[in-house]
Amino acid sequence: MNSIFRIGSFTVLQALCSTMLAFLVGISAAFFTANRRFFGRRFLLSLSSVPLCMPPLLIALGFVSFFGVSGTLNSVFAAVSGKKFDSTFLYSFLGIVVAQGFYNFPLVMATVHDSWIRIPEERAEAARLLGAGEWRIFRTVTVFSLLPAIASSCMLVFLYCFFSFLIILLFGGVGCTTFEVEIYTAARSTLDFFEVLRLSIAETVLALIFVAFYAFLERRGSSSRGISFSRRTGGRISGGREGIFFGSVVFLVLIFFIAPFFSILWNAFSSAKSVFTLSTFRKILSMGSFLPSVFSTVFVAVLTSLFCVIVAFFYSSFLRIFDRGERILFLRILPMLPMGVSSVVLGVLITLIFPRGTVLHLVFAQVFLSWPLAFRQINASLSKIERDTVDAALVLSARRRDLVFRIFLPSARRGILSAAGFCFAASAGDTTLPLVLSVPNFSSLSLFTYRLAGSYRLHESCAAGVVLAAICAAFFFLADRFKER
Repeated sequence: MNSIFRIGSFTVLQALCSTMLAFLVGISAAFFTANRRFFGRRFLLSLSSVPLCMPPLLIALGFVSFFGVSGTLNSVFAAVSGKKFDSTFLYSFLGIVVAQGFYNFPLVMATVHDSWIRIPEERAEAARLLGAGEWRIFRTVTVFSLLPAIASSCMLVFLYCFFSFLIILLFGGVGCTTFEVEIYTAARSTLDFFEVLRLSIAETVLALIFVAFYAFLERRGSSSRGISFSRRTGGRISGGREGIFFGSVVFLVLIFFIAPFFSILWNAFSSAKSVFTLSTFRKILSMGSFLPSVFSTVFVAVLTSLFCVIVAFFYSSFLRIFDRGERILFLRILPMLPMGVSSVVLGVLITLIFPRGTVLHLVFAQVFLSWPLAFRQINASLSKIERDTVDAALVLSARRRDLVFRIFLPSARRGILSAAGFCFAASAGDTTLPLVLSVPNFSSLSLFTYRLAGSYRLHESCAAGVVLAAICAAFFFLADRFKER
């Protein structure tokens, strides 16, 4: 019991600290994107999709390639000063918090930004007429309007960090262990399945409590969404304190978010002998397992995204027909329940039932975990259809499937394509399930990259990471082209 309490305490603590960092950076960035005009504003807002479509493996690889002992920052620092930068912080509690906090801050920024631009300007103007300063307006007016968005986005980030596996596995030092890592270790190394059961039950119960709280926050916050006000973005950033604050936020985002991604590119196209070379890509192409890994990744990701979209679309259609008044709470909470099950727990459970994992088991597990992501995208599209339109279609149509295929499907096509892109990226970048299931004669590109990084082959792992990112980007590009049509 003491070990469960110790592991659970650290799991919650690292998730809480990572969420706090994501909140501080996210709300600071949201203030400027919602209230100021500046160069790069659209680019900063476009980062909101990165946590959903960029695999945690690439985040970990980016931090290692930039902050690691042989990373880009150390190379530059050594060239300038002749000494190496102390990068031991990366493999500690601080490294875990920094990696996860900056990885997830765009989620907070995007959600709070969307809520901020909907606040009527008249509220702040009335407070100014009564003599209130800008700080007092923020404390007494703005922050209360933003609370639902802040709480909902921070709870989502907390859940992502709570179930973090790969970053903890790579960066966790002595004593830095979570439920996910301990369950994986007990199942793969010690074969203590009683310990696996105890840890899995404890983690799932705790996670479901947090998921229930998240569902409550989502329901409370939904009432303030969907209403848009004509609100102009404020003026340009002034000098003084605001300029220093803005510069500090941009500097932190550049160093801890943008730079690690560029470091992956730098290391992929360089080697110990030359600055720009394609020899690293030629090396991984010559490896016998590379091309099969690429094919397996695309095949599994396409299947997963297809099944996720099908399940999410028909469930969303079911809700629009049979629960138009949103009165049946269980039906609304059901898509959130998979968020309370970790990929490690699900993978271990599958291996206990089926000792020899297969590609079908992998696809099933990924669909189970990812279809709520597709549901959020598709349900948001179907929610825009007026209730009168649905009622009229039900009355005038001979069959309910006419409503589904002639109204719901065309209306949700943008949400479907977005959902397919996110689910494809989530599947392609998934390292945890392939690692836990250990499917015979199967290797995904994320596993291929992970093994290269584990062998301290930094340049080759970065090159494989670039290929993985390019595949995800190509799928998103195709989805956007179809959305435009």
